Amino acid sequence: MRKVLSVVTVFALGLAVWLSSDAAADDISDARVIVTAKANTIKKWQYPPRVIVVHDRPVDRAAFADVTDFISSTTGLALEPPTFVEMTGHDTRFYTASRYAPRTTGPGRMTSDLLIAQQEDLSLTANIFVFMVSPPVASHFIALTLYGRSSANLPRAYVQGAGPCYFNVLSNAVSIHFGTILIAPDIDPAMQRACIYEEMVQAMGLMNDAENSAFFTLDNLADDKPRDYDRRLLSALYDDQITNGDDVEKVLSLYAARQ
Repeated sequence: MRKVLSVVTVFALGLAVWLSSDAAADDISDARVIVTAKANTIKKWQYPPRVIVVHDRPVDRAAFADVTDFISSTTGLALEPPTFVEMTGHDTRFYTASRYAPRTTGPGRMTSDLLIAQQEDLSLTANIFVFMVSPPVASHFIALTLYGRSSANLPRAYVQGAGPCYFNVLSNAVSIHFGTILIAPDIDPAMQRACIYEEMVQAMGLMNDAENSAFFTLDNLADDKPRDYDRRLLSALYDDQITNGDDVEKVLSLYAARQ
């Protein structure tokens, strides 16, 4: 009887180890999908980006404060809270006279200037622009900020309501320098909070959704899962040993060590 119990115990322990290893494998698999930018390399900011939220509807400012704190505490980058700018009274000049231009601010650093033409023009400077505006206005911002360079079909998808939120980043060999985030302004408040968190975190370098992930919130689902796995992966990405363009496996090794 004791021998039988021992065999059962060994089997149970082995099954537990197998299940744990299987879960870990799925965890790493999802992490690899999320953090891979291009050709098995990663993207990250080498300096804290400045964020401006342009909106023409009410926005959840508390959600932006929450995700800013999450990013700052996880990455070590001293992100300042976003600046909120409300669009009012835009007319046809918005489509003809608005301008966007990137520029270098110092060694390894860039920013972008956005002129929003309206009754009283807005001159804005930031690395990440978040647009929470009506679809026709958002489509023009997409064109202005070069979003369409890598997502040519996005304006039509956004206008047709194919998804509530999107992001894109542009980088060079040194760092990510620019980000564009679109969040539909009239979505459910819970979805708006989820979009604000997910798109802001992804603009930091967690580039992709892991569809139906049991671990990460970056899964294209409305589920409100804990952020533990997100934090571990973002922390590994912003470890001092990692620089922009490094191999994905280097980040995953650090991620696995943080278990």
